[in-house]
Amino acid sequence: MDTGIGDWGTAACRWGPAEKAAGSLNADSLREEQLHLSLLVSSGWRTIRFHVVPVVRRGLGVPALEGAQQMPGFPEASLRRVLSQGVDLVPASAQLWRTSTDYLLTRLLGELGSLQGHRLDSLSVLDRVNHESWRDGGRTDGLTFSHLKMVLLWASTLFPAPEDWAELQGAVYRVLVVLLCCLATRRLPHFLHPHHNLLQGSGLDLGVVYQRVEGFASQPEAALRIHATHLGRSPPPRVSSGLKALLQLPASDPTYWATAYFDVLLDKFQVFNIQDEDRIAAMQSIFQKTRTLGSKER
Repeated sequence: MDTGIGDWGTAACRWGPAEKAAGSLNADSLREEQLHLSLLVSSGWRTIRFHVVPVVRRGLGVPALEGAQQMPGFPEASLRRVLSQGVDLVPASAQLWRTSTDYLLTRLLGELGSLQGHRLDSLSVLDRVNHESWRDGGRTDGLTFSHLKMVLLWASTLFPAPEDWAELQGAVYRVLVVLLCCLATRRLPHFLHPHHNLLQGSGLDLGVVYQRVEGFASQPEAALRIHATHLGRSPPPRVSSGLKALLQLPASDPTYWATAYFDVLLDKFQVFNIQDEDRIAAMQSIFQKTRTLGSKER
């Protein structure tokens, strides 16, 4: 079979302490019959481990991507250009190959970086908070950078308006509410293959991870050295005790996975700050619906 033209690319990366000096290329994994090379790169405050794998550029089409030609939050022309490149092939074993969307996701993040606002800045903030606070400096298991970038891609489509990303604090909370919902429902859908749950089989204690993320969302001052909303040593909690029940609604009714529902969550954290009348009306409608549901359950 014609496999096309192969090259080498980085399909995955991991964060954490390194056994070798930053910048070293470790071929030991090849002798262990693993199909990647490990490359260590220092980012200044931690070491990034890249897994370098062979990639066959085939531009294969995937039926699941056919309905992804219109995603709110992404310029239509650039989205069409990115998705037209199709998926690549990477090794699944010594004999088999599998499709990979890693390059497409990286290009989509690049498109977000070309837009005005703090989309990628919010990812950078939460990536560092995840490493230093939620994962105790990388000493405990937890969310990966891949999890966080997938949440950002979803947040970018759920909050497509430029004003959602105009301020860094608001941008961070837009990613946070989506992340909290995913943890509460124990489901993070792959951005290009929504049927695939990235939290399933992760081996993480999602209850513990949820508590850490909610704690940060309620009082970010505890994890950040400087924060725009710093209120003193003991700032009041930002949310009520009913937050987790509200976050679990999409698990029973997928129609809640929409902007109006997540706007309700932003309002809970007092960071909604949107002036669009139609969007405010939609948010208030969902809020009344959730209150009705809550009264029926009591």
